[in-house]
Amino acid sequence: MMTFEQIKATLPDKWLDYYQINRCWIKALMDSRSWWHKTPGDGKRPCADIILGAITALEPTLSMWMPPFCELNSDGNRLVEVLGLHFDPETELKKRAEERAKNPHLNSSDTEEIERIRQQLSKGEL
Repeated sequence: MMTFEQIKATLPDKWLDYYQINRCWIKALMDSRSWWHKTPGDGKRPCADIILGAITALEPTLSMWMPPFCELNSDGNRLVEVLGLHFDPETELKKRAEERAKNPHLNSSDTEEIERIRQQLSKGEL
């Protein structure tokens, strides 16, 4: 079983991948409802409900950690901070693109392969 710290380390990339794929509707929803939240460095991120919903679907192991977290502190914004997801996804996507441009070996097919291996490891298949 993965530790919380191991799970937490995977969350930013999973959230960024999800945000990148779904940014069109996420941006429209956040704009229409003024649900953006400020982040350090004058950035903005979607509301905690969107982030927490997406990340628990993307990382099912996290769902066992969420009930006690919610009992301790039900503030979704605080949970986003604890999970290391309190950042501007647009800024982070730009940084990731720049890093991949500097390191061509970090292309998306490599990332997909790494994710496939992570999933196999989490299922005990490797």
